[in-house]
Amino acid sequence: MECSEHHMKLTDGKGKCSVPMWCYPGIPAGFCDADAFGKPTEGGRRRYPHHVPGLACYEHGGPRCPGIEIEPGVFSGCDQSGGDCPVCGK
Repeated sequence: MECSEHHMKLTDGKGKCSVPMWCYPGIPAGFCDADAFGKPTEGGRRRYPHHVPGLACYEHGGPRCPGIEIEPGVFSGCDQSGGDCPVCGK
């Protein structure tokens, strides 16, 4: 398995989770591919301590969606978007 560009870098603030998935007995089954908003964080590594080759979804140790940028470098979070976050669509 080889990570694609969307597993390694963000496009418009979003990418795909690069954590490999496996079928029994150890057969590669692709990647998690959930929405990812960055590389694993220190707190996230405690949640998911395994190797992550690139970007990670929240469940695999990555950051949550930053939400709406209300001014340069200041984000309000998805919960302030009223269900229409321009980054994750939630």
